[in-house]
Amino acid sequence: MNDEQPIAPKKKKLTPKKVLKLALVAGIVLIAIFLIKELFNLVDDSAKKIIHKIKPVPSRVEYGIETNTFLVEEDTVDNGQTFAGLLKEHGLPDSLSQKTINVANEEFNLRRFMAGKPIMVLKQKHKPHRIQYFIYEHSYSDYLVIDLRDTIKALLGKKPIENMENQFGCEIKSSVFGELERKNVNPELAMMLSQIYAWSIDFHKIQENDAFKVIFEEQRIEGRSVGINRIKAAWFKNRGQEFYAFPFEQNGTTNWYDEKGNSLKKMFLKAPLKFSRISSAYTMKRFHPVLKIFKAHLGTDYAAATGTPILSVADGQVLDAKYNVNNGNYVKIKHNKTYTTQYLHMSRIAAGMRTGKRVRQGDVIGFVGSTGLATGPHLCFRFWKNGVQVDPKKEKHNQGPPLENHLKQTFLSNTKSLKLQLEKI
Repeated sequence: MNDEQPIAPKKKKLTPKKVLKLALVAGIVLIAIFLIKELFNLVDDSAKKIIHKIKPVPSRVEYGIETNTFLVEEDTVDNGQTFAGLLKEHGLPDSLSQKTINVANEEFNLRRFMAGKPIMVLKQKHKPHRIQYFIYEHSYSDYLVIDLRDTIKALLGKKPIENMENQFGCEIKSSVFGELERKNVNPELAMMLSQIYAWSIDFHKIQENDAFKVIFEEQRIEGRSVGINRIKAAWFKNRGQEFYAFPFEQNGTTNWYDEKGNSLKKMFLKAPLKFSRISSAYTMKRFHPVLKIFKAHLGTDYAAATGTPILSVADGQVLDAKYNVNNGNYVKIKHNKTYTTQYLHMSRIAAGMRTGKRVRQGDVIGFVGSTGLATGPHLCFRFWKNGVQVDPKKEKHNQGPPLENHLKQTFLSNTKSLKLQLEKI
């Protein structure tokens, strides 16, 4: 029997060289792990930043349609361009064109289709040859939508109108119109101010550094002013004199009053034209541009474009509406036993003007021209007092009826806050 024990295998000794190799491998592995971890962290951070930057595209609704889901083409109607031609240009098949026209005509008279108006065509993003909607914007507020997706439908729509109070004030460097346009304020305000102050301020004699302030209500569509509802209060400085204006209703009629309740309305308007300039004032000695001699000029000349409307400065009755060699086309109006006015060199007399015709203050009686002895388009305005021609600028005229006593306190209470608001502009 063999009693020998099995021999155990000899353990390998780690030499310094092997220890160094193992340490090197371990170090490489640890560095690799660290780098991989850092790389993942970097990718993760970048991904988070990208995700943070990516925001959902906000929905854009125009004309009742979510337009950002379509390919949008915007343009304006060219001169001579037809509705049918536009449909064809944008790829609508001829087989659908006439049906589209018929459907559109049921909602909107396509004879009113006008050059210069905006259009919008919405097409499928992945099939840009296929029109989905055709929109025609007839005005700032009114538009026509034609839905071409399935059954052709047409719909007239209106953009929402926002009524809001606004205020504006400035010194005048050129004109009221010019200041409003420069500051992007609706120039309709200029016309309204000229009507309010027609009896107090001669808008042909606005001076540099005159100023005005106004509180008004306007209509806005998508942030754009499309109309002035009314003026609530105004202040005007002209030639160093201040004029307040507040509307107030008395006996069912709204008129304009100053801060004390005195009527702004007077018997005569300050001028027979709304906007122009005085080219020759009333004078006893002027060199006549046609006759080439010095003679009295007993009228006031207003330079204005041919066709500018001429207004009667007061209520009255037409004495003459005819033509003669010197005056050209002219109208003469008797206002009462004291005052008469005459309007010369018209391009034409307004329809209906004849002897005996009653006219109201502000009525259009004719249009600026250069008939008779005139070198260019203008109005020669003549003013008689007791049969003698006088300078209308030097005449003082009575104001309109004042506020009744029992209404004056109400007026002053109503206008107090508006006056303070004007002062702060």
